[in-house]
Amino acid sequence: MTTDIKTDVPDVLKSILARKEEEVAKLKAEVEAAGPDHPIAKRLAGENEVSGVFYSALKRPNNTLTVIAEIKRKSPSKGHIAYIKDPALLSRTYWEAGASCISVLTDYEGFGGTLDDLREVVSEQNSYKDEYPPPCPVLRKDFTIDEIQIAEAAVAGASAVLLIVSALGEKRTKELLDACNRIGIEALVEVHDEDEVKIAIDSGAKIIGVNNRNLRTFEVSLETARRLRPLIPDDVVSVAESGISGNLDAWELRDMGYNSILVGESLCRAYELSMETTTMYQRGYNQAKGLILAFKAKGSVQFGPTTSAAFYGKGEGAKETLGEMSI
Repeated sequence: MTTDIKTDVPDVLKSILARKEEEVAKLKAEVEAAGPDHPIAKRLAGENEVSGVFYSALKRPNNTLTVIAEIKRKSPSKGHIAYIKDPALLSRTYWEAGASCISVLTDYEGFGGTLDDLREVVSEQNSYKDEYPPPCPVLRKDFTIDEIQIAEAAVAGASAVLLIVSALGEKRTKELLDACNRIGIEALVEVHDEDEVKIAIDSGAKIIGVNNRNLRTFEVSLETARRLRPLIPDDVVSVAESGISGNLDAWELRDMGYNSILVGESLCRAYELSMETTTMYQRGYNQAKGLILAFKAKGSVQFGPTTSAAFYGKGEGAKETLGEMSI
């Protein structure tokens, strides 16, 4: 049995989606063989309430930018990014820095991630239930083509899954959003152009992610975010994805009206660099933490620094968060 997914997709997605078809078939066979007591089977059979914790974590007052910090070892376009031996430890760094949510890649072949990574991150975040800030809700970032993957994510503890309109098309996007509501999990619906924004809105998406990467050319431009932001209603959480490497990118997106940014590569590279400068005598400054602080700062694109000070969470852009100003 094959999953009814969109056929006119960018070349970069075709082989990935074919692989996902095989993974879904294997998972369905496993769940069917286990019978109705399998946790995924139970989740699929029931009606579950959506908590809304992912939406609430991202939707803050106007001109306040939240951060979805991603755990990402590699990608088809960039190759190796970071080793990340302990995803739970990295998630703690993100939480301490004030990230609102955490995204975990669970596609192994293309991105080096696994569902076990997600389980470890969820377990780590749940250990902060009695602390402030509260635990970060976790996004399962994968190529979702079937509701059984949604149920699998929910059972693993994810608060949200990724739905890519380019991969699914109009009909399947709506079907899987409805499945999310039934299974009791939120969805970040990813779009790349005007037509896909309309599909996401018409399908009932409450969180829309604008990917600045062209899946056909691999080119990245924040102009995509600028062009599409006016099309997203104010009650829908708007997330900008890809092409965010520094605080000025983040502030520019905030000034466009985005509620949140999803950042992976720059944070993971910064974290790995921090680990390289740590010795048995002295722990290196955690640059990933500094980046998140700078992203969230109430800085000015016009007057914000372009020096490395911003990278470390210092300078005009971080003065509100850190209480200091470098001159």
